[in-house]
Amino acid sequence: MMVKTAWTPPKWLARTVLAACTCAAASAALALGPHEVALIVNDDSVESILLADVYKRLRSIPDSNVIRISLPETVYDGQGTDISPEDFTKYIWKPVTEAIEKSGGRTQILACVYSCGFPTRVTTTPAMSITGVTFVRNQLPAAAMVEQGGYVSDLFAGPVSADKATGTSSTFDSARNRLLGAMPFPAMMLAFTGNRGMTVGEAIEALERMAAADSTHPEGTLFFAVNKDVRSTSRHWEYEDAAEAVNAFAGQRAVVSTNMPGPADFPLTGFMTGARTVPLAQLRMAPGAYADNLTSFGAAFDQSAHMKVTEWIKAGAITSGTVVEPYAIWMKFANAYVFVHYLKGCTAIESIYQSIACPLQILPVGDPLCKPWAPVVTPVIKRPAGTLSGLVDFSASIEEENPEVFLRYSWFVDGRTVATGRNYVCDTRNFNDGSHKVRVVVRRHLESIRHQSFAEVEVEINNGGAK
Repeated sequence: MMVKTAWTPPKWLARTVLAACTCAAASAALALGPHEVALIVNDDSVESILLADVYKRLRSIPDSNVIRISLPETVYDGQGTDISPEDFTKYIWKPVTEAIEKSGGRTQILACVYSCGFPTRVTTTPAMSITGVTFVRNQLPAAAMVEQGGYVSDLFAGPVSADKATGTSSTFDSARNRLLGAMPFPAMMLAFTGNRGMTVGEAIEALERMAAADSTHPEGTLFFAVNKDVRSTSRHWEYEDAAEAVNAFAGQRAVVSTNMPGPADFPLTGFMTGARTVPLAQLRMAPGAYADNLTSFGAAFDQSAHMKVTEWIKAGAITSGTVVEPYAIWMKFANAYVFVHYLKGCTAIESIYQSIACPLQILPVGDPLCKPWAPVVTPVIKRPAGTLSGLVDFSASIEEENPEVFLRYSWFVDGRTVATGRNYVCDTRNFNDGSHKVRVVVRRHLESIRHQSFAEVEVEINNGGAK
């Protein structure tokens, strides 16, 4: 990894992060839900289709949120890593945003996830990850801001130095309310299955383990392995405070050590270090744990050097890595507070983007909706039996409901919002005859974070074709 002159956070960066943290603390956070995610599929790749279909099933992504686009072989052959800015705009950005607008999801969809079968890097100057260009909504910052890590994400919650505070954990819903039209478009990739990547089978197995980890509240050790490599020293200032915060969570133990973890530390609920490679065969990760090793080419699959992010995915961990030489600039990588956001119940994608100041050259990989430490919320829908017609009453409740916990109910038909409140009077004549999916999303307040879950029923409507 190349080293640049040591970087000191300018005063304007501290002010920017402080302002974002203040706004975040003023509103409760909302863990991301499947109805708020766009799933992007390359219809020219069988692997992309297969992996997206599995993920859609695992996470109950509404059909209306699945966006199928076509990447011709002249643009991307399924094995390459690069796409030009012009082709990204033509074949990915425009079709995706037009599909979201057409489906009525512009205000509802807060993040996107790319299946496999996509390039990882856009050949801007300097190069950026596909998720980085998506994040800035294809509006590229000045080259120096990208290369030097000077761009600061509006979702970044700090800290910017060891003596600065970290903001309250916030998530995409509250950020959207704060930023309005300036809201970025956070993105992840499920897996990379090209050269030096992983197989579709390995990706499916990993995603199944991650989905099964939801609300399991795994106990274990969060390990910071430190060494004298600049890959490690660039983040050392973050570790002690983050470890202290992690140790405040029941069932968690944080360790900062010059040694690698041993059997007494397993399972690892998180791992962070700085090294070209990590002996993963010697580690045991809890499914859905976040881990990375801050190396130059973790997501540069055209390079044979350095361990690739897909090795972490195979081990069961969610991760991120840069698609181009990032230099030893900590702002381009997740800081140690990624684990604190995660332990508070945020999803993986929300935790990652709160922890990266400059997410333009990094590629987050894995299940964005994984939330191992979220509380269990079990909604139940009461509905009329049989085929429906005319006006129909739906109602929702929560198993073992606590009357002291405030709940908010939102109703969706075929993935789009139709009503709020515990009860929903559906005029079935507003929908075509045939099968439809009715979903209720329940948001629960817990300390400073609101968590959500949903129940869904499939109904048959028959009004004899009358509207």
